[in-house]
Amino acid sequence: MFGLAETFTKQSELINLTGVYKNELETIKLLHILPADRNTYFNKLTQQLLGNLEQPTDKQICAERSRFLREEGNRVYKSKSAKNVANSVECLLAACRLYTQAILAAENAYDELSLGYANRGMALQDFGYFEQAYDDCAAALDSGYPQKLQHKLIMRQAHCAWKMGDARKLEEHLSSLRGLELNQSYRQQLEQLKQQLKLMENTQRLEELKSQQQEPRKTHEIIRENGSRGRHMLAKELIPKGDQIFKEQAKCFVPIEQRLICQRCASVLMCAPIPCPDCHQRVVYCSRRCRQLHATIHSYECAAYRCDLLKMLGVSHLALRLLLTYLPQLLSQLHGCKNATEIWQSLMSLTGHDYHETAPQSVQSLNMISHLDKASPEELVYHTLCANLLQVYLHKCTNFYDVLKTGSNKNISSEDWHLVIAALILRFAGQLLVNGHVADAIIPISLPSNEFALLQPSLWQSPHHLRLGFLHKLSQSALITAINLPYLSLCNHACSPSIRTRFDGCTVSNFAAEEIKSGEEIFNCYTLDCRNSLSFQRQAQLQDVYKFNCCCNKCQREKQDQDYFKFHRYRCERSECQEIFVPHSLPNQENCSWWLQPDDNVNISCSICGKTQLFTWYDDFLQLLEHCQEPKLRRQLYKAFDNLNNWLLDYHSLKLSLAKELIEACFAAKEEGVHLNDFDYGQLSSIIEFQLAGIAAQSGNNSLEYISKLTYLLDLIAWKKHKCHAQDLKSMRSTFEYLSEETRRIFVNYYNDFIEQ
Repeated sequence: MFGLAETFTKQSELINLTGVYKNELETIKLLHILPADRNTYFNKLTQQLLGNLEQPTDKQICAERSRFLREEGNRVYKSKSAKNVANSVECLLAACRLYTQAILAAENAYDELSLGYANRGMALQDFGYFEQAYDDCAAALDSGYPQKLQHKLIMRQAHCAWKMGDARKLEEHLSSLRGLELNQSYRQQLEQLKQQLKLMENTQRLEELKSQQQEPRKTHEIIRENGSRGRHMLAKELIPKGDQIFKEQAKCFVPIEQRLICQRCASVLMCAPIPCPDCHQRVVYCSRRCRQLHATIHSYECAAYRCDLLKMLGVSHLALRLLLTYLPQLLSQLHGCKNATEIWQSLMSLTGHDYHETAPQSVQSLNMISHLDKASPEELVYHTLCANLLQVYLHKCTNFYDVLKTGSNKNISSEDWHLVIAALILRFAGQLLVNGHVADAIIPISLPSNEFALLQPSLWQSPHHLRLGFLHKLSQSALITAINLPYLSLCNHACSPSIRTRFDGCTVSNFAAEEIKSGEEIFNCYTLDCRNSLSFQRQAQLQDVYKFNCCCNKCQREKQDQDYFKFHRYRCERSECQEIFVPHSLPNQENCSWWLQPDDNVNISCSICGKTQLFTWYDDFLQLLEHCQEPKLRRQLYKAFDNLNNWLLDYHSLKLSLAKELIEACFAAKEEGVHLNDFDYGQLSSIIEFQLAGIAAQSGNNSLEYISKLTYLLDLIAWKKHKCHAQDLKSMRSTFEYLSEETRRIFVNYYNDFIEQ
């Protein structure tokens, strides 16, 4: 990171971007008209940076590390025969986990890579992950698995194809095996699979017919209009609360903080990640199909991942991916162009207020607004240098420019293309600063970034079926991707949004957060909403990033922060006062959540009588929390939590925070072997129900935060330690619809396995 900062600092001293901002192309041109000596030094700095980032691979070390991990996996795999069923399952997943580490460690040591895939495929098949086992066999064959042993993998693929119900693949592999010399055991397996193929054919036809008869989910009609508020959305008909309004399929996203998620479909829960062997374990896919579909895009990013360049560039990485995805679709627009200016004019002719919402996403993205003309000089310089760096990277480290020199475009000079490519990256970066979105997902608690959820031995009893009492391990939500959604970006901002967005990989669904009448505008929220932030915070962020002052209904009323203050009301500790108050703003703090601040010397004063609050009840609670494992002190802890009602009113954010810590502490104690009795479970039930009611009030009962914390109550129900009415269970079950498909599958399985029996 220091290398990038140092390079940009030196380069910024060589250029001058001050003056009237015209457009992205004219800004990039300013980098190309420097005096000769400055231009030479400027370009030298860029090339030195790219050269310094190179991280070569020691193939021998990779092979040795991979071999060690694979052999450890073999040892664990073989030990399963001496275990009972439950422990055998743990051995299989533990072996898969080690084989996965061996695959990642192998990088491009293909001999070891092929063996790692083959062994993991064997363990995955035994556990029941047949699709992933099939992929691993294919990946092993692709990586050069020894010829004399390949019949084993083909037989394994045939077996997996049978389990997957894929008659076409089964027939293909049986045909391959018929011409091979097989021993008696393999010949018997071959005959058995031939019989299974005959049984499969009719069943598969029925399933295909059934899937064709399923009706798509209805969406509501909306209107895209232009006016004084710019582009915006209106409801064309009454939209009831909870109804889906529209869906959008994203073409471009990038992982946040280089999370190991599928780079093509954004799958988070993987049991058999397939890495690019040349990226130093930084890029993985959930399947061979996703890797193949993403191959072209990744071929241009691979070297950048290998040298760890992209994590330094923030939004410009997503801008690069927009360029790589959309430019090939736009090349047909450029026929007849002779230079950079004509190319730019042709591309900009696609922008304007008259494009239709059914236009390709490339055109929709070109039409997104940008505020680079309002950016500070420092911000403009940074994004311009990022765009230039990525353009040089594409030129020096990839063959990207070869795809541009086709047809009538082949006569355009390289210099002109350099200008246009950098200008497009800069344009997309400027647009994403005010139109980019971040997607969230539920992930297992305390799971390191280099681990994979579905391979954790202690969690699973069978594929996608958690063990009893382990649903709360999926109680953490996190931001996963930065994603481009040009259609959703048409929604204007309001501090109380009328939509709720569900992210399901690359598919984004938007639901009505409240009833929306016909003709009413549909609003999104660009910041934390009014229930979870102060007005001045939102206004500052909106002005800084989006360059406007909010004038929504919540911001125009006299008491702008009344929604937020509902969760921050105290009762004065002073017996002579006992009044209800909201504390005044604290120095150097942007919100009322003082307990989240690192400063231990926070003084909260009653805004009625002016006296400082001692908060001894808070300190006492934290001390008791440290001894949650001791029965007597745990009872005092429950009482201390009840006493919070004396000082923290309604669903106070601090009380919700303390409820979270208490719940997690009790579940951790149980996991460590502490016995919880019926009284404990009764107290936990009440505290969890309070927490859920508070989250529903702040964020809604269809929010990811609500569903993730519902897992604790569902575990109590599964343990038969909490009873609720059938209608309440139905309501809990209905919240699963707001989860991504891969997570919903796990929640539904858990519900069916342990709750609805």
